[in-house]
Amino acid sequence: MATILLALENNEPLDRVVFAEVMFDHERGISGEIPEHIEWIYSTAIPKLESMGVKVDVVKAKKDYVSFFANAVGGGRHKGKIYGFPIGGMCVINRECKILPIHQYYRQFKGCEIVQYVGIAIDEPKRLARLSSEGKITKVSLLEKYKYTEDMAKGKCLEYGLLSPIYGGGNRNGCWFCPNVKITDFARFKLAHPDLWQELIILSKTPNLCSYGFKYGKTVQEIDERIDAINNQGKLFENE
Repeated sequence: MATILLALENNEPLDRVVFAEVMFDHERGISGEIPEHIEWIYSTAIPKLESMGVKVDVVKAKKDYVSFFANAVGGGRHKGKIYGFPIGGMCVINRECKILPIHQYYRQFKGCEIVQYVGIAIDEPKRLARLSSEGKITKVSLLEKYKYTEDMAKGKCLEYGLLSPIYGGGNRNGCWFCPNVKITDFARFKLAHPDLWQELIILSKTPNLCSYGFKYGKTVQEIDERIDAINNQGKLFENE
């Protein structure tokens, strides 16, 4: 969001903004985005950007989290089993449900040179080092160009009233089922959205999975126990 605002302020070329929404379950309309964030995207962010003259396109992959979870393994030692939870650090969901639909979107501009603005701040040197162009897609960080840190980017969003509410309590944005989410953030999420957390509990009871590891080898049940310990401790302090 800060990148978009910097582009507008500095008259950088900006033809459109593309938002790739990851879905947990298309059939039931369950987004993979954290509920508070996706509600803000549609009710606040997109309307406000459009009022500022920014064209916003939303793209979604045909597949979703539950479809990848339920896929049957076609060969190898796990043939016939269910894939189950994505492996942390090698996320098929990010690749197939976020990156793929963006690249499919680009196909309408076949033959054109594309400049993609990527929101990486100047104080994220490792991410900036990995920023590279792909064919006719040139990737640029306006945050780096204008010497913006992550905190400065947050300030820019606040200045325009365009900071997602997700940054009010959590440490990161992203899919609510991501194994990279910290235990403390999972704990807050379960308190706020027990129905969505229950979705993972239900999936964890699927028979014949390749692996029942949800978060780097830890099962959903193991993570759930740690979450409850954190939340119960908080309730104990509240009662004191």
